[in-house]
Amino acid sequence: MNDQAKQDVKNEVVEEAVLEAVLEAAVEQKADEKISENQPVVEPIVSGKKRIKDYLSKDLFSGIKVISGKEDQAEIEKLADGVLEEYESTFNDISENQIISAKVIGISDNDVMVDIGFKSEGLISRSEFNNKDLPEIGSDIDIFLEKFEDTDGNITLSKYKADFIKRWDELRTFEETKEPVHGKIIKRVKGGLVVDLGVIQAFLPGSQADVQPIKNFDDLIGKELDFQIVKVDEMRKNLVVSRKAILEESLNEKRQELMTKIEVGAQLQGLVKNITDFGAFVDLGGVDGLVHITDFSWGRINHPSEIVSIGDEITVQIIDYNKETSRISLGLKQLVDNPWKTIPDKYNIGDINIGKVVSIMNYGIFIELEKGIEGLIHISEISWTKNIQNLQDKYKVGDSLESKILFIDANEQKISLGIKQLTEDPWNNISSQVSIGDKKEGAVNKVTKFGAYVDLGKDIEGFIRNTDFHWTKNPLHPKEFISEGDTVEFVIVDISDKDRKILVSIKDLTENPWSDIVAKYSAGDKLKGSILSINDSGIAVDMGDDIRGLVPSDKISKELKKDYLPSIEPGGTIDILVVEVNEQDKNVILMLDQPDAD
Repeated sequence: MNDQAKQDVKNEVVEEAVLEAVLEAAVEQKADEKISENQPVVEPIVSGKKRIKDYLSKDLFSGIKVISGKEDQAEIEKLADGVLEEYESTFNDISENQIISAKVIGISDNDVMVDIGFKSEGLISRSEFNNKDLPEIGSDIDIFLEKFEDTDGNITLSKYKADFIKRWDELRTFEETKEPVHGKIIKRVKGGLVVDLGVIQAFLPGSQADVQPIKNFDDLIGKELDFQIVKVDEMRKNLVVSRKAILEESLNEKRQELMTKIEVGAQLQGLVKNITDFGAFVDLGGVDGLVHITDFSWGRINHPSEIVSIGDEITVQIIDYNKETSRISLGLKQLVDNPWKTIPDKYNIGDINIGKVVSIMNYGIFIELEKGIEGLIHISEISWTKNIQNLQDKYKVGDSLESKILFIDANEQKISLGIKQLTEDPWNNISSQVSIGDKKEGAVNKVTKFGAYVDLGKDIEGFIRNTDFHWTKNPLHPKEFISEGDTVEFVIVDISDKDRKILVSIKDLTENPWSDIVAKYSAGDKLKGSILSINDSGIAVDMGDDIRGLVPSDKISKELKKDYLPSIEPGGTIDILVVEVNEQDKNVILMLDQPDAD
């Protein structure tokens, strides 16, 4: 207790002693006056200054001689010193900013009253207690003494701060000894989760929540788990914890135990940890193994996700183990018998089967004949005569398809199938169906940048090359003349048994005009033409009479490209000179008729 506090107490004792003396004299006076027995000599009141002052204010004590204190000052001072010494002995050795023990002496709706062995009692808000864990009256609790007197003269106490300091010291010990601490995940925050460690809350980073990637952190809220304290901030009183550290330590122990059990052929339970294009990684309990895409099924799959998902618990077989690198190869298909062993007894070349389309590639279609057994229909085995470019235009995964077995190799696990073999090869009697010079009409089946395929009937197609659409117009793309689905007339110009191709032409339905064109134009002729297009090849020009000419890009000077070409556009008229008329190549070469055209 400081000097000021002692002086305050001493003054109070002196004043109390004087008032007590007055009270005693008043009581004796009343007794002498023989107050009625039915009346109490003094009122039952609480001790203290208020009691004395209340008595002194009553008229009942008028005429009583009051000791002034002047005559008995020395005696009162002596009494005060004795009382003060006895009073001080009742105080605990306490000071501000420390944890002390207090006795609960009362509980109200808002506060808990405690006696800390000081000159007055203290109050602690009930909000600092769990309503279910309110202390019993008479019990001792630890509290934190902040101030002896606040601005209102009250003692400032805190139960929460006492609990916080004690728990912080405990958790510091956990951090130093690396001992796990039990806590409850209570909410999710940016970057992680909040863990309640009892009085104190800690931050759990998302990366430290588990050894495995977590899909939904909300699934962890409410769970009670063990954590390791990995960081302590004394200044801010913050803690960072890790569950991953606890799990990794446990996994290391399991890993050592598991490594002694690993052998080729063993079957283990595992958890799918990650999926890639080439396979899936499986956690065997501290050790990861890889199921390659070829080891999922005896049949063909496009992606491991067709069979497993992340988080799936699966049974796998160890098919290879490298002790030096600790690399483990796993398999799923090895858990069932290899169906290819029975293929020679079940399938023969020439058999016709119905299977399901399981995959469509650019080069062919994979057909599932039975579980784990697939065959390939190569694109060249689809049609005898039709040119198939996009299989997905005609076939879909899941379709049922009839095919004939062309080849079987059980050892290599390959079966070749064909569709066109289900019908007779039309080329066997193609000469009886079409001949060179025949004029026909058919639908346009397909248009490509090199030409167009037209239907000749009876599963036979003919091909129109770009140069066979028009005598004088060379299109950049066949779509300038026809579109898929159009019905066109044409003439058969060539039949190739070796290449199994039939060439047809539209331009040959009319007379070849090039002998007349050669006679009409000569090198050096000056003309006017209409611009059809301007591109990297040069300027395409309409010369009239359905004749097209080209001003090649390499015959246009840099000056004209810079100054003249930006000023012209398709539809405009230009002056040109004829350079060459080539009947064999069927083209007309032109040049610009400009001052610096040379």
